[in-house]
Amino acid sequence: MGQGLALASLRRLWRVHVRDFPQENQGPEHNPGLEAAELTRSWYANERRDFLSWIGRRGSPPLARAARLALAAKGTTESFTSACDPADRALARLDALLPARDPLATLEEWLEQLRDDEIDFLELGSEEVVIEGKVFQRFAARGSAWAASLAAAMRPHVFGLGAAPLALAGLAPRSLFKADLERPLSALLTSAIDAAATDVATDLAAVRTALALGDERLAGLYASSQAPAVWQLILSLGPLTRAELARALDVTRRTASQAAAALDRADLATLRPGDHALAPIAAPRAS
Repeated sequence: MGQGLALASLRRLWRVHVRDFPQENQGPEHNPGLEAAELTRSWYANERRDFLSWIGRRGSPPLARAARLALAAKGTTESFTSACDPADRALARLDALLPARDPLATLEEWLEQLRDDEIDFLELGSEEVVIEGKVFQRFAARGSAWAASLAAAMRPHVFGLGAAPLALAGLAPRSLFKADLERPLSALLTSAIDAAATDVATDLAAVRTALALGDERLAGLYASSQAPAVWQLILSLGPLTRAELARALDVTRRTASQAAAALDRADLATLRPGDHALAPIAAPRAS
């Protein structure tokens, strides 16, 4: 259950990351695709590598293991670029305020520091640009809310959770970094915490239900079968090809294919047309 929740948390963190990160349009025909926010299928390969590498170094042990497993599945080595430097700065400021007796007050003080002292975190609205002598209004570049959310997710013990196998995703959405806040910072932060906690509860319920379903339908398999492990991977981390499953579990592709076939016979998963990724068909999917 713990591993499944850590993998699901990683998957949800990626969705928030794609939402808030100033991504470049990539992929075929400069289109990131419908699954850009799906960790295992996204065309944002370089950003995913940086994201997973950083979590593998900075996350609590359960989350770090999940990130390294995802890197292995994608056949990618760890990166050491400067792309996540803003997240390191946000994490250093948060660590300086820990331990926290009052999580809300601690996070509010942390956010005020980022807003006041780290100018690249702010959302600056619109800006004027001059092109061929004409003045145009355009949206300014996004701030680094993505980095603040990543940093906060790496410290579940802000809420007394220690090294829990979960991450609260989206604790610092872009709305908290607007130059002119729509509501008081404490009210916006409270809403973000409520949403993040609800998402964790949703993921926990989905993982628990799906694992129970897998235990029921795969009860007759040999003890050596990799089908239960494959089931946990695809229901928590996301759809994976048989080659990716083999790398993640350190087994042969033939063994991964046999496990995929067992899940298909149990009416738990199917190979999708197009990318040939194995995806669950019976598990409740987190929103």
